[in-house]
Amino acid sequence: MELRQNQIEPTKIGIEYFRETKPVPSIIVAPTAFGKSILIAKIAESIKENLLILQPSKELLEQNLTKYIALGGTASVYSASLNSKKITQVTYATIGSIKNIGSRFKELGFTKMIIDECHFYPRNADSMIGKFLKESNITHCLGLTATPLKLQTNFDINGNAFSKLQMLTSHSKKGRFFREIISISQISEMVELGFWTKLEYEQYDFDGSKLVYNSTKADFTEESLDLTYESNSMDEKIIKKINELSDRKNIIVFVPSVANAINLARNTPNSIAIYGDMNKKEREIAVKNFKLGIIKIIFNVNVLSIGFDHPEIDAIICARPTASLAWFYQALGRGTRISPNKKDCLIVDFSGNVKKFGKIEKLYYKKENTWKLYGENNILLSGIPLHEIGEHIYCHQNRIVHTQLDIKNFVMPFGKYKNEHISKVPTGYIQWMLKEFTWTKYNKNLKDVLEMKIKNV
Repeated sequence: MELRQNQIEPTKIGIEYFRETKPVPSIIVAPTAFGKSILIAKIAESIKENLLILQPSKELLEQNLTKYIALGGTASVYSASLNSKKITQVTYATIGSIKNIGSRFKELGFTKMIIDECHFYPRNADSMIGKFLKESNITHCLGLTATPLKLQTNFDINGNAFSKLQMLTSHSKKGRFFREIISISQISEMVELGFWTKLEYEQYDFDGSKLVYNSTKADFTEESLDLTYESNSMDEKIIKKINELSDRKNIIVFVPSVANAINLARNTPNSIAIYGDMNKKEREIAVKNFKLGIIKIIFNVNVLSIGFDHPEIDAIICARPTASLAWFYQALGRGTRISPNKKDCLIVDFSGNVKKFGKIEKLYYKKENTWKLYGENNILLSGIPLHEIGEHIYCHQNRIVHTQLDIKNFVMPFGKYKNEHISKVPTGYIQWMLKEFTWTKYNKNLKDVLEMKIKNV
C-alpha cells in the first residue's frame, strides 16, 4: 500500500516523533478523508516497538485495524465491545476497556501511544485517559485529528456563560495536555491534489428566528430545534428534494430528532432511520445494507457524523441547524471521500449552516502567536464566542448588555479570583489574562477594567 503524496511527510514526522528522547504530547492534524488509518499503520509498521493505538469507538478501531492488516501487519485488539482482550506488540484498544489496566501496559514495556480522534478525550487528570496515562507511564503520546479543537465555556463581565472553540494546544482553566502541533495538512491540499471529492452546494432560504441557545451557548436547545424544523416545513422540503435526486445513489439526511428520522423513513421508499438508541444489531444491518446499496437513504440523528467511512455517499441533506462547527464539518465530511463511482457530492443545506460557517473546503489553520482556525473569506472561527459566528443570520436571545465601567466596585466575575475585588487580583494574573484571552465585544468591559487596573498600579 503506497502512501499518497500528501501522506508522506506527516508519516515521516510521526515516525521521527516516536524516536525523540524527550517528547511532549503532540498532534498531527489530518483532514477528513486524509487516511489517518493508513498513517497509523505506516507508523506502527516502521517503529517496530510496542505501540498502543487508542480509538474512541469500536467502529473506528475496526476501520484502523483493517488498514494495518492490509499492510501485512499483525495486531491484537483490547476492547470489550469487540469481545477481545489481547495485548501484543501492536495493540488497538478503546479507552473504556483499558482505563484500569495502565500498570499492565507499563509492566509490558509500553511507552508509546497514538490517540486517534484525540479531540474527544478530556484533559483533566481524573478522566479515564488521564488515569491511564498516569498509571501506564506512557512517554510518547501522539494525537491525530481533523479538528484539534476543544469546546470551552467562559463567562462575560455580566456573568453570562458563552462557549467558544479553543485549539487543543491553547492554555485553559483545565490545563493543557497537548503541547505542540507537529504537522498540519490543510484541506486545500486535499482539494488541489484530487483527494477530496468535489462538493456542490445548494442553499435554501431558512428562518432561524425561533432558534434559542442553551445555557452555555454551545448549541441550540432541542425545543427550539423542533420548533424551527416545523416552522420551516422541513419534512416537505426533504421529501421533495429526495424525489428530485433520482441520480444520487447514497444519501444521508441529518435531522434534529429521532421522531423526525422515523417519520421520514416511514414516508420514503428505500430508506431507514438510524439513531443512538436503536437496537445494535438492527443498526449494524442497516449500515451494511446502505453500504451494499440495498438501502439508498439514511435519516440520521448524530450517529453517522463522525468516523463513518463510505466513499459512495454522493448527497448529504442537512436539515439540522447547529452552532457546532465541529459537528458541521464532520457531518459534511462524510461526503468528501473519493470514489470512481461518483463525480461529486451534493450538499443540500436547508438549515443555514453553510451561510453561518462557510464551505468546509475553505477551512484552514494558521499559526500567528498561536494556532487559529479560519474559514471562508478569512473569518476567524476559533477563540471567539460560538454565538458570534454568523450572528447576522439569527435573532439571538439574551444579548449581553454592557454596563458603565465602575472600577471602584468591580469584582472578578469568574476564574481563580472569582468574587474578589479587582484590587486584590495580582498584577501578574491580570497581565496573563490580557495576553492569553481572546477579546471580543462580548467581554470588552472586562478587558477595559483590567487595562485600567494595570495603568493604575
